[in-house]
Amino acid sequence: MEQGIKESNKNIEERAKGPFAHFFISGWNHLVRLMGVNVLFMLFNIPALAIAFGFAIIFMPGLVSAFDLHRFISVPSNAGSVTPAETSVVSYQLLSLLIVFFIVSVVASLLICIGPFQTGFAQVYKDIRNGTSVSLFGSFKVGLKENWKKALASTFIGILFTAVIILAVSFYLNLKTDVGIIIGTVFCVLYVAFILVQNFAYNMMVTTDLKLGQIYKNSLLFLLIRFGHCLGLAVVVILFYIAVPFILLMSASYTTLGIFIFLYSFLVIAWVQYGISYYTGCLIDRYVAEDEEPAEENSEET
Repeated sequence: MEQGIKESNKNIEERAKGPFAHFFISGWNHLVRLMGVNVLFMLFNIPALAIAFGFAIIFMPGLVSAFDLHRFISVPSNAGSVTPAETSVVSYQLLSLLIVFFIVSVVASLLICIGPFQTGFAQVYKDIRNGTSVSLFGSFKVGLKENWKKALASTFIGILFTAVIILAVSFYLNLKTDVGIIIGTVFCVLYVAFILVQNFAYNMMVTTDLKLGQIYKNSLLFLLIRFGHCLGLAVVVILFYIAVPFILLMSASYTTLGIFIFLYSFLVIAWVQYGISYYTGCLIDRYVAEDEEPAEENSEET
């Protein structure tokens, strides 16, 4: 009896702190589990990393030209006593780091990932948020087993749309015209928006029984209805999936490379995904769950 009262009071206190504080409290209380998810995410997505590498080989030359990245992968000719051979080696190393940035960016953002595994991780995030998590692998198995078919379809959707968007960005920005820059910028915005849609979709799979088409429809509606909040999420995505890894890798020092490996192997990916999952859960509770309740009530009355 007393234990039940204590648990009830604890839940009330957590609600009183607000969703933002509860997000950090729940994440901190399950820090080791989130770190485990981060490591497993990279391991289970090795096939996705290989696909992303293929994308890098295909699209990187156009993206380097489109975003004027030559200065990051070239060494000035007046760099002291550096020989041409050494200059070539340095340029190759910097290009390799740029490819690593591209691969980590598209995989961590779920544009290219192994969808069935991601639903397992989404189930872990859901259970952490709801306080019902028993074990990492227990939650992972539930999410994987119940949603692998829809998640597999979502995998191919992500790969296809990512290829189209990156190709469009590369093509239009390389036109070097005002119209090309405008259209290319629009596709850059769509790129970030699609990251949010994919994250919403995977989290919705483990929370609702909606069909895949309805899941993507609701994901787009979330993006439009809560545009201001989603804009904040977009800033987080750009910061941790694009800006931070780019700065760390292009600094080209052993220190920043070590920081990058530690952060993106153990912390950043899981925390960002959990943050988006937490927000998606709030949206589902507010918009989707309420829509399902009247239908349940009507079925009970009949």
